[in-house]
Amino acid sequence: MSDAQTMMASVSDDALTKVTRLFNASIGDILAELLQNARRSGATEVAIDCVEDPDLGPVICFRDDGPGLTDTNALFTLGGSAWNEQTQANEDPAGMGFFALAGRNARVIAGRRDGPGGWELEISRDALSGDTPITCRPLTDDLTGVAVIFEQRPGENVSAAVADAARYAPIDVICDGAAVERADFLEGASHIETWKGIRIGVYRRDDIRFKRKHMNANFHGVTLGVPLPELSEVHHGSYRALIDVQTCTALQLVQLARKEVVHNDFLTELQQEIRRIYFRLIKEAGRHSLRFADHQSAAELGIDLPPAEMRLRPFTPMHADSDCNTYTELTVVPASAMIFCGEDEAVHEQNFARALAQTEQEALVFEPQPAFAGYAWYDAVPVLEMTGYVIQTSKGRQAYALDELPGIIERPDNLSVFGSLRTGSDMSPWEIGTDFVLFAGPDATMIDESVLCLTAASTITHDELLTFFTEALFCPCYDGDAESYDTQLRWFTDEAEDEVIGYLSGIDDVCLNQVKRVIARELWWIRREDADISIRIKGREVQIDGLDTAFERSTEVPASA
Repeated sequence: MSDAQTMMASVSDDALTKVTRLFNASIGDILAELLQNARRSGATEVAIDCVEDPDLGPVICFRDDGPGLTDTNALFTLGGSAWNEQTQANEDPAGMGFFALAGRNARVIAGRRDGPGGWELEISRDALSGDTPITCRPLTDDLTGVAVIFEQRPGENVSAAVADAARYAPIDVICDGAAVERADFLEGASHIETWKGIRIGVYRRDDIRFKRKHMNANFHGVTLGVPLPELSEVHHGSYRALIDVQTCTALQLVQLARKEVVHNDFLTELQQEIRRIYFRLIKEAGRHSLRFADHQSAAELGIDLPPAEMRLRPFTPMHADSDCNTYTELTVVPASAMIFCGEDEAVHEQNFARALAQTEQEALVFEPQPAFAGYAWYDAVPVLEMTGYVIQTSKGRQAYALDELPGIIERPDNLSVFGSLRTGSDMSPWEIGTDFVLFAGPDATMIDESVLCLTAASTITHDELLTFFTEALFCPCYDGDAESYDTQLRWFTDEAEDEVIGYLSGIDDVCLNQVKRVIARELWWIRREDADISIRIKGREVQIDGLDTAFERSTEVPASA
C-alpha cells in the first residue's frame, strides 16, 4: 500500500504584504508602469503635470486619452490581467502596473470603456499591501481615459524622470504643457534589421552609442539589460547590438517586476541570430581580422568566410614600463616573414631588437598574434624563439640561458643572441651577432641584478646605453606609498648612469660624476652666471670660494644709491 500524498501549488495569503519588495515606488518605476498601461489600453497621448491637491498635497497627475476601464477590480489583482487576447499573446503582461504605487497615497479617476460614467478610487499607502481597503465610488460624469494622481516625494526630479520614461516609449507625452522629446532606441546604428518582431541594431566601435552596454533592450519604452553577444575583430573593430522589441511573444520578461529577460530557448536563438548578422556584415565588408575561433563559429552558423587577411604588426621590443610600449602599423606578411616569440621580459626583447637592427632581416620579423593560430597562412610562418646568449672571449665560447648572469671581466670579442627557428614541426638553430647585451637575472627590473657587456669594437654611446637601461629595466611602482614617477625615474637614471660610467671608465669617474651631479642638481641654480666657484673638502670641512648667490646679489645696494 502506497503512502504517497498529493498536493496543489498555491499562493500565500500574505503574498500581498511583500508587494513593496517588487516595486520601490520610485518615480521611474511608477511612470514606466503607467505608460505601459496607457499604451496597452490604446491611448495615443499622456499628459503629466505637477500640481497641488487639496487632500494629498504636492502630487503628480498622470492622464491618458485612452478608452477607460472595463473592470476596476482587475487593477488590483496581483498577477492578474484584463488585457485583450492580442495584448496577452504579444506581451504576456502580469497585472503589476498599479502595484508600482505601493507605499504612496493615490487617487484614480477613470472613464467607463463600455458606456457613460466612470469611477473614482482612493488608494492609501497601505492599500496595495492588502492592509486597508480601496474605496471605489461610481461617477455619472461623461469621462474618458484614466487619470492617476499620486503624491510627490520631496526632492523628486519629475521632469527628468518623465524624460527618461518617455524617451523610447511609443506614445506621445506632454509634461507640464511641453512635449517630451522621443527618440528611436536604435538611433545611430550602422545596420538595422527586423527578426521575428524584434528590431536589431548593430553598432560599430565608432558609432555614437557603442558604449551603451547595460540597458541594451527596449520593451515598448522600458529599457533593461539583456545578455546579447558582442564580437571583436583583432584589427578591424568591434560589433555590439541593441534590440527594440516590437511584437514578439517568445522573448519574455521575468515576472512580476519585469526587469530582466527569461533565459529560454528563444533567447539563445536570438543570440545566435545576432552573431549571424555580425558575420554577414563582415562577409559583406570583404576582409576581416576575426579570431580563428570566431571564424569557425561563423561556419557553424552557416556563414562561409575567407581567412583573416594576412597582416601583422612588425616587431617592436616591449618596454619594462608598459605605458611606453609602441605599436607599428599593420603590414602585409611577406613569404619570407618570421614571427618573434618573446619571453615576456623587456630586457630580452630589447637585446634581440639591438641584434636584429644589425642585420638585413629587421623588416621580416613580426609580432605574434595567437588569435590567428589555426589559419593555414599563420601556422605556416616560421617562429623565432630566443633562448640565450653567447660570449666569445680569448678563453673561448660560452653560452648562457636568458636569466643566467655571467661574471664579465673583459670586453669580449663577439656577442650573439641565439635560439631556435620552428617551421611547422621542424626545428633549426639560429644565432645573430650583436655588439651589446644587458644580461638580467630572474628579477629583470633590478640594475644590481644585471650585467652590462659590450664587445671590444662596440661604438655604443653613453646616452644610448642609458636609454637602453631605461627601456629594458625601468618599471615604476604605482603603489600609494611610492614616490612620484619623476622621482623614481631620477633614482633609476642615477643608478644606471653610475653603472654605465663604471663599466666604460672606472669607479673613479663614477665618483667624480656623482659629485658633478649633486652640484648640477643642488647648487647650479643658485650661482651667479659669471661666478668662478671652487670647492675644497678636507675632512669634515667644506670651503667654498666665489659663491655669490643670486639671493645675495639681489640684496646688494646699487652703487648709485
